[in-house]
Amino acid sequence: MAVIASWAWAVHSASDRRTQVSEGFRAQHLTWNSLLRTGPLNAPSPLYRTTVQRMQNIERHLQGVARAHRLQRLTIAFSDGWDPTGDGNEAASLRDGRRAHVWLGSNWVGPGDTDHLPAVLEHELGHILRRDNERSTVLQAVGVLLTVLAAAWLPLTLAVLVTAALRLLYTGWAWHSELACDARAVRTCGRDAVIALWRRNTDLLSTLPQPARLGLVLRSATTHPPYRLRIWWAQRVNAPAAPGIHPLAGRPAPAAGPHLYATGLSGGH
Repeated sequence: MAVIASWAWAVHSASDRRTQVSEGFRAQHLTWNSLLRTGPLNAPSPLYRTTVQRMQNIERHLQGVARAHRLQRLTIAFSDGWDPTGDGNEAASLRDGRRAHVWLGSNWVGPGDTDHLPAVLEHELGHILRRDNERSTVLQAVGVLLTVLAAAWLPLTLAVLVTAALRLLYTGWAWHSELACDARAVRTCGRDAVIALWRRNTDLLSTLPQPARLGLVLRSATTHPPYRLRIWWAQRVNAPAAPGIHPLAGRPAPAAGPHLYATGLSGGH
């Protein structure tokens, strides 16, 4: 029974991951490409031209990463353009075999948070190159196997303790993965860039009402370390004192304003 449950979990997780990567491919056409490939109806504004240029640079960077690491396909889409309830500050990544996808909130491409774009993107590429999604599936399947065995063979108290210990071990692995990707971002973008990113997120978190902030912190703590720990880690990662200029580092957009899907620049989903 334990083996069957573990196998079923692994198959379900792999199928779900494959579906999400395929969905990302469709989302790119309906969000990213709708802005990048389709010109504006009227004369393009400086903000539009700058945003499109930045997106073209992102695509070239991702193509270079895909070639260097022999990925068959590496797609990108706006998370808040695909999901109406999405957040423009989100960023996530998925990998299934040689196919991978990056979800990027539109805030990161302009105009206000452009300086943080390289660190955000390199962190997500770190997850892809480390195969963290696939490793997570394996670890979760092992956790299901051990949990079922503990429930079948151990007294209830010990079984609960084993389950809690497995949950803590998985959380520790997830935190380690996040910090490893932070270290990659530090080495490619610079220590100051990563620290500035987490301080920005800390400031955003502080604007939420206390109940909402507490709920968000508790939910994210199962997979993501707190920002204070990430800042502390970024300050101590072994990295070059003066890393080279990142290819996506550049001047911010010429005008500040709401994110792309609030202004309608995307063409809509």
